[in-house]
Amino acid sequence: MNFFTWSQLILVCLLGAMSPGPSLALIIRNSINYNRLSGILSSIGHGLGIGIYAFVTVILLEFILQNSERIYFFIQICGSIFLLILGFIYIIKKNNNKTNTYKINSNSFFQGFTIAIINPKILVWFIALYSQFININANIVDKTILILTPSIIDTIWYCLVAILVTGYGLRDFLINRKVIIEKIIGIFLIVIALSLIYSLSN
Repeated sequence: MNFFTWSQLILVCLLGAMSPGPSLALIIRNSINYNRLSGILSSIGHGLGIGIYAFVTVILLEFILQNSERIYFFIQICGSIFLLILGFIYIIKKNNNKTNTYKINSNSFFQGFTIAIINPKILVWFIALYSQFININANIVDKTILILTPSIIDTIWYCLVAILVTGYGLRDFLINRKVIIEKIIGIFLIVIALSLIYSLSN
């Protein structure tokens, strides 16, 4: 995997992590209701859950690629279209003022891990994303990068959120600008999806 390809992966993983949703709400809630350490532990647990999804996706897609390149190409097309549709959804999505509530346990690490593992949309996201990055010649280093990159980025991002929320009032900034953030992420996803579709067409 060259640096340009890796930078594309990093960008998409970062956009996925920054997308407002249940995970962000949990990290903010634990950070505010308990303390900074609770938010950080939740972030580490969430990153581990993301890493497990990444591992499963790499194994699954590698198996499909080795057995049927035609099916894998179809998955690549569907993955690009999924990212494109997701981008449009983020752009046209209306503001929802409802606040999600979650059952809070005392184990912050387990909470973060659980909120990642029980979300099946993460697996769909990884299949759509990784179908663009896995190839038949991928070695163990490439696979390790694919597994560790989203896990590390996810952990770092949510740890940063936990730190800023407990010290610099990031919570209100994120909540008040949720719609704008989603629209910006949507635009980036559309651009990336179109570039992937263009690459596949060639």
